Amino acid sequence: MKKVAKSVLIPAVAMLLAAVLLLLAVDAAVTRTMPAWQDSTGNMNDTEKITGRYLVQQSAAQKDTLLIFGSSELRTTEISTHPANFFAGKRAGFQVDIIGRGSCQSIIHALQIAASGESLRGKKVVLITSPQSYVPEGIAPDLFMANFSVQGYLELLADDSLSDEVKTYFSRRVAELIEEYENLPEPSPMDPAIKALAFHKSTPTLWSSVKNAVLSPYYLLSRYLLEMKDKISVRKILSAGEDFPTPAEWSAINWAEEEAAALAEGSSMSNNNDFGILNDYYTTYIGSRLERQKNRDKALSYSQSKEYDDLRILFAVCQEKGIEPLFIHVPLHGAWSDYTGFTADRRAEYYHNVRAIAEEYGVQTLDLTGYEYDEYFMCDVMHLGWKGWLEVDKALINYYYKE
Repeated sequence: MKKVAKSVLIPAVAMLLAAVLLLLAVDAAVTRTMPAWQDSTGNMNDTEKITGRYLVQQSAAQKDTLLIFGSSELRTTEISTHPANFFAGKRAGFQVDIIGRGSCQSIIHALQIAASGESLRGKKVVLITSPQSYVPEGIAPDLFMANFSVQGYLELLADDSLSDEVKTYFSRRVAELIEEYENLPEPSPMDPAIKALAFHKSTPTLWSSVKNAVLSPYYLLSRYLLEMKDKISVRKILSAGEDFPTPAEWSAINWAEEEAAALAEGSSMSNNNDFGILNDYYTTYIGSRLERQKNRDKALSYSQSKEYDDLRILFAVCQEKGIEPLFIHVPLHGAWSDYTGFTADRRAEYYHNVRAIAEEYGVQTLDLTGYEYDEYFMCDVMHLGWKGWLEVDKALINYYYKE
């Protein structure tokens, strides 16, 4: 029996060792040949910035890059005052990096930042959350899963700098949203080990602890393989980019001229409707259905939402990472909201709720909610427009250069 065990065990250990050495060699080769960060990558809204860690870590390592975590408003790059356009070529001495897409709500950004290791510690970071996120149920499970980073979740759990309270909150939300997702019609397959991990970390039991101990090597291997996959997936993105020299000095910006240009552009790009909404957006989503939109939101309320607690965890993660962010508090389109029946008093309640949470965590806030009736401040019913982005641009410069 000993002879048989020896004849099986030694080859198995040798094969495992060979496999580990091969993985280490591949990882070393991939890391050694990785293309350098390119400034223009900051202007691109690549999914890999959300689902992986490498691009965010490389961006954070730059001395002249400001990271902006946002949602669907980041896609409005047809507007010249959008930060990716306004700061192109390091116009004000720095490059922006836009991170996020539609449905990247507070929990997604919190996870990204929590998974960043030490790369964002003490860095300047801009956060934007969208008003439409604050529906009662918070982020929808399918939208969460579309942006959920398994790599990020495993990394934040392994980060000793994060509190148990933060890790438990993440695990509870991940477990909850996975369960909701699996109850949807025809969900995509989910790694059962990750599901088991989330449930164990949120509500540990004796049985889940045993299962977690058994699966620990799998989680360790998954972290390693996901990191390698992340690096491989971003190689083309980095190779296709270009760098911009940081100017020794930059010319003062004439904000009056910029505002006049923004208003002229807004007028020309929204001339098929009376709401100052982008022509294409109006045609696609409103147009002939305008009458049906009247008072459609009379029952809408943002008074209670899971998103508020997700916003708290976003701010808590920033605190634990030593980040003092600039938070952009975005308004709704006042005239359009009035038309659809989402009244000013209910909007004010939402504005107050978000403002109070930012104050609770001592977060520096650019509060734009007083501009909800300003012409061309929004480009559609919920996203910053020509004048709105210009206000953000001013704040970004002040925030970037503030000691």
